Amino acid sequence: MPEGKPTDTRRHRAITDRNLLIGFFVVLLSAGGALIFWFYGGAAGVLGVSCLLGFAAIAGLVMLVMTGLERISEWLDKRD
Repeated sequence: MPEGKPTDTRRHRAITDRNLLIGFFVVLLSAGGALIFWFYGGAAGVLGVSCLLGFAAIAGLVMLVMTGLERISEWLDKRD
């Protein structure tokens, strides 16, 4: 068995989840906004991107709440 630092799989999962969420919204905003602009024009493109940004803000808020609950849970586990 190789000697080395132990792996922190929870931290790795958290970082991977965060990166996937950020990548999803980057692709959604760039590709979705470009397609709306291309098919429907500039005004619809601006409105579509603003709606996508609103959706991203709500998803980010949910992610912050879940991260906060996770940290509270970890704090309570360590307290015992």
